[in-house]
Amino acid sequence: MDHHCLEIEDVTKNDVTVGDSSEVLTEIEAFESAYGYNADYMKELFERSPESFRRFAAARPMTMHYDQLTADAYFTAAITVMQVEDCRGCLELNVMMAREAGVSDALIQQIVESSDKLPTELKDVREHTLNCLRGGAVDEEVASRIQQHFGHAAFGELAIAIVGVRIYPGLKRALLKMQSCQIPADIASE
Repeated sequence: MDHHCLEIEDVTKNDVTVGDSSEVLTEIEAFESAYGYNADYMKELFERSPESFRRFAAARPMTMHYDQLTADAYFTAAITVMQVEDCRGCLELNVMMAREAGVSDALIQQIVESSDKLPTELKDVREHTLNCLRGGAVDEEVASRIQQHFGHAAFGELAIAIVGVRIYPGLKRALLKMQSCQIPADIASE
């Protein structure tokens, strides 16, 4: 399933017209309004380089893909990524999207505030996500347990989720849109 992607049809074409620009900006603003989310970085990318924005937009469905992986596992990974790499805007957005996908408020609270209370399989997802974010060696036993619990294909979807959702805070940072944002020290050192 692909969930919650900003639907921008015309940006995949090679030529961007004035009308296309207006449509793209209108769709970004509708997304902002729907979620109370500041997407100025997307607008800036589009204004600076429509071709770069096209490529970003083409990659975005990948960031929300999970079919074999459960919504609980997907959002455990996505929220964990945002706790480590975001100043809270994308974290709050992912919490809203998790609720829309049917993840319970109790589980969201565990992911955000008390990950030690997560079910064992989601603790593994969180640990694997944190290991991937830190670089270095990944715990193969944790990875094996994830594959045993969720399946071979789901583990591939988890890998794409971990890598994919990082695009948002990374793009904000690269466009200098996170000047006042810092990676929370308590989460980064977890």
